[in-house]
Formats: sequence, structure tokens, C-alpha cells
Amino acid sequence: MAAIAEKVAAANDQQTVHALFQQGVAALGATSAVFVSFVRDDGDLAACRFMLACDPHWARLYVQEGHFAHDPWLAYAAHHSEPVVASTLNVLDDDHQRVIQLAARAGFVSAVLVPAHSGAGHSRISLLCLGSAYPGYFEDAGLPRLRVSARMLALELHDWWLSRIRRDMIAKARITAADLILLQHECQGHGSKKIATELQVSTSSINSRFQRMNAKLGVGNRRMAVQLAVECGLILK
Repeated sequence: MAAIAEKVAAANDQQTVHALFQQGVAALGATSAVFVSFVRDDGDLAACRFMLACDPHWARLYVQEGHFAHDPWLAYAAHHSEPVVASTLNVLDDDHQRVIQLAARAGFVSAVLVPAHSGAGHSRISLLCLGSAYPGYFEDAGLPRLRVSARMLALELHDWWLSRIRRDMIAKARITAADLILLQHECQGHGSKKIATELQVSTSSINSRFQRMNAKLGVGNRRMAVQLAVECGLILK
């Protein structure tokens, strides 16, 4: 698994990463898998990215039926970092049960959830879900055997997605090093006057630069610009 994870880190395109993802899933003994990267506490499915090694029909139904907002496995990943066998979660809500039943029909009868976090400063987190069509496959002492390897794969996939998002945003919005300095100041709670003093420019210049940057990022204010930059790993909170 270390060799596969190392190749993921060095990959330049999604096609290569997806092929490595499939190799890693097979090496972990799973027959189905999905890797999903999403924004914590954000109900917008547009902020969610999938990589599949399972029946794509499941993904279409998942999106069409709006299961993102009712997925107990994503809810677990949003607040925990430990890998867990999915069947050990106490799921009582009917909407949550429907999500699990849909997953079972897609080959996740037995499943292991492997969250991946970048740390407290990032809102984007990921979940590697390994599945088997055989009942009890991972419940029968399967988790201890693959815990370290699964985490390694999940973290490398998570870091690769963050890196891609960061590159895409910088290229699309033409974010500069000077923009990042402004965002970091704003993230630290500095007002325009303090930033202007630090950078030895006028307060009006700082306000104008923020307005231009907000427009480039497609957001309405500085707070939203900072939130987006943190989520994409452009700056640290």
C-alpha cells in the first residue's frame, strides 16, 4: 500500500489517481469503494467530490434523491477521525437507514469507514468507504488488519484532492501571492487600517483590493473569501 500511496502523491491527473485508487481498494480486499471529499456542515452537493470503484448507478441515485444531507456515514466522518466498521454505528433515523440500504444494494453490505482530515484549520474532509457484498466481511476482525493501510490511502487521496482544488482555484480566479497575504490578514481578524499599516499602503487601497479579490472568487464579502480560501487549503486558519 505504501507504494500505491506514494504514486498517488506524485500523480498529475485524475485518471491516474483513479486507477491507483482502484488498485488500493483491491489490495485492501474490498469489492466496492467510494472516496468522497466534502465540506463540513455544508449542504451544497456542489461542494462534494466523488471517486468511485462501485456501481455508478448508486451514485446517480444518491445525488437524485438528495442523500448527501442524510448520510450517517458522512456525518460520522465529519466529527471523527478513527476508522470504524459501519455496522457498529447506532443509526435509528429512517432517512439515514434509507441511505444505508441504498449502499447495501450497491455492494456495501459490510463496510469500513475511513475518515481523512487535514486538521482543525480545514473544513474540507474526506471519507474512504470500503465495501463488501459479503455480510460480516469486515466485522470478522477485518478492521485491525487493514486500519493502517486504509488510512494511508485515504489521507493521500484527501491531500491530492486538496492540492487539485487549490491549483484549480488559483488558476481560475488568478489568485496572486499578494491576494493570499490579504486573506491571511483577514483570517487573523485584522481590519483594513491595520493591514494598510502593515503593508504600508492606504486603507482605501486595501478595501479596493478586497473588492477585486471578492469578485475574482465570486463571493460577496471578505469573510466568505476567507472561508473559501481556508476550505481549499490556500491559507491556514
